[in-house]
Amino acid sequence: MKKRILAITAAATVFSTVFSAYAASPADTLSEKGIIEGYEDGQLHLESTLTRAEFTKMFAEAFLKDTAEIEINFTDVPKNYWGKKYIAKAVRASVISGFEDGTFRPEEKVTYEQAVTMLVSYLKKADLLFTPDAYPEGYAAEAIDMGIADSVAALIGDVITRGDAVYLIDNTINYQENKKNDEEYQETLWNGTMYSSGGSGKGAGGGSANLSMGTGGMIAAPTVEAAGGLLQETSDSAPIPVYNYGYGWFNTEEYTSEDENVFKNVKISPLSTFSIDTDTASYSNLRRYVLNLGMLAPNGAIRTEELINYFDYDNPLPTDGTPFSVSAETAQCPWNSEHLLTKIAVQGDELTEKQPSNLVFLLDVSGSMYTIEKLPLVKKSLKLLLNELDENDKVSIVTYASGTGVALESTPISQKDKIIEALDALTAGGGTSGAAGIDLAYAQAEKSFIEGNNRIILCTDGDFNIGQSSTGELEKLITEKRDKGIFLTVLGFGMGNYKDNRMETLADKGNGNYAYIDNEREAKRIFVDEMPKTLFTIAKDVKIQTEFNPDTVKEYRLIGYENRVMNNDDFENDKKDAGELGSGASVTAFYEIVPADGSDTAPLKYQTSVTTDNFDELMTVKIRYKEPDGTESKLIEMPVNNDITGTPSTDFNFAASLAELSMILNNSEYKGTADIESVLSLAKDGIGEDKFGFRTELLHIVDLIKYIQEHSDISADFQISY
Repeated sequence: MKKRILAITAAATVFSTVFSAYAASPADTLSEKGIIEGYEDGQLHLESTLTRAEFTKMFAEAFLKDTAEIEINFTDVPKNYWGKKYIAKAVRASVISGFEDGTFRPEEKVTYEQAVTMLVSYLKKADLLFTPDAYPEGYAAEAIDMGIADSVAALIGDVITRGDAVYLIDNTINYQENKKNDEEYQETLWNGTMYSSGGSGKGAGGGSANLSMGTGGMIAAPTVEAAGGLLQETSDSAPIPVYNYGYGWFNTEEYTSEDENVFKNVKISPLSTFSIDTDTASYSNLRRYVLNLGMLAPNGAIRTEELINYFDYDNPLPTDGTPFSVSAETAQCPWNSEHLLTKIAVQGDELTEKQPSNLVFLLDVSGSMYTIEKLPLVKKSLKLLLNELDENDKVSIVTYASGTGVALESTPISQKDKIIEALDALTAGGGTSGAAGIDLAYAQAEKSFIEGNNRIILCTDGDFNIGQSSTGELEKLITEKRDKGIFLTVLGFGMGNYKDNRMETLADKGNGNYAYIDNEREAKRIFVDEMPKTLFTIAKDVKIQTEFNPDTVKEYRLIGYENRVMNNDDFENDKKDAGELGSGASVTAFYEIVPADGSDTAPLKYQTSVTTDNFDELMTVKIRYKEPDGTESKLIEMPVNNDITGTPSTDFNFAASLAELSMILNNSEYKGTADIESVLSLAKDGIGEDKFGFRTELLHIVDLIKYIQEHSDISADFQISY
């Protein structure tokens, strides 16, 4: 990645935070510790901005109280300057260096990228790891990846507020505490086996990186050659190895591109039918590309519905005894003012009683799974899940590499230590006999079958290379297994040889869901925060069919779901497989609509132009589904009124921002006026409560995408061939 030096000016635009009030707890905590001080009126004034010197003081009070001062010679920091001692401490800690002209500019407003550069540098140096090799995008990416940017809506170029500073510092303290308590992390770190995953935030990648300058005056670091396989030089300890995953040298990841859905004339094609999809892999995979590699995801990696359905929405829960509710909202289309955009939302009910679970962990332990973001992350992820299970649940472990085996027979969760011991004993090596592993996992699930939730959890990079290994062969195998009352969760891990197309096929054909785990925080989301969605199916073979009203709709286009589109006559065919809905999960789909203008198409020889003079409805949404153990489908119908919302809901805006982002990244023929600024604007309007901080994370990821697009040479050293 190419280093670039950017000037920091006081004229940076102040971002008006979308949060109406900062949580009292972090601010009060930092105030009690003397990290942030109030004004003469006794208020913290978290909405106010702060200078570079003021933020440096907060940083020093939080992390450098015991650090000695050194002499500094910034031309604009006089000997009697109030903040000199804090600046001197930060210089001593090698997290600031000033500008090339010898100034520090203490009274300039501090920007988001300057603040996160200090914090990321401090954490990286504490762990004896490389600091990022590019400013500002490398540091911004690390801040998101580490959780430092959680709940902070300021973006690159924005001046931060005191409230932003509170969250940045509090998140950094929490990150430190979590890592300090993570025994596996400490063991990995101090054994000298910490990996670097390449790209913007990591320092490896087959090239060299000069880390000494280019950071807007906020960091100093030694010049280090960061090519894969070299050693990081540090002044305080022995070097640690940095491993290159192969980016810049080879890549065998696989994705399948689909032709996007086109506009259809209602008088010719009044019906639109598709299977629901609750997969979320595309979003976390996109995040991995942006944060870890500093580049955009390749063609086929971005599926619109998976970006949208990654997030929670405030949909109404069902009240009529059905397993889900259906709702709709229509507003002006953000990227084409002459069109409408209708959001259809399916909201799954939440289970009141948790069924006992018979889980089979099907784990890929082949040689390709050895790196830190694969098998070690698999183990950590599954241990999170074990903590969420109860005494009625049981777990078995099946592994596959060159051969297959049962690493653990079905074991009750009361013997969790035994399960953890079996996980810890696993090592990676050999080929990948995935099909045989799938066979054995289903046999194991049948052997321990219970009245309740029977599910296989497959963890792999998807690189099957022994036995039945083509996507078609695996699809046939999974299709034969899916009617056994055993559901399938497919979890992808890793980079470099990741097979997204196979993973999605396995989940689609195996009555399951598909997610990609790029870090521990994503594992926590899947196995802790949203565990019921992942593990408990409340409806299967869920199909949606929309009938459009020709009096109000001239043309329509389903946005996304390209590989979920079904023939219209499959809607009532109960033999046709469709998607599953988890407990509390939601499904969101958008139709872009060309309103009817009263003009008729040319008369058709074999069709009669029929109108109903019904201008009150846009469409009728019909949904068919089966109970988890059922064989016959049930039907729900809901008319969608011709009501155009003047001010769309926050959920509408946020989901629409994801649809627009997908169209931009996929270079959609129908993107109209869509651009990244519009995506950011919609996403900001749609932040809402943001309980877990995922929506704010999207803001930062889109901001980095914007930066990558504006600096097209940013990924020049990390191009991947497909």
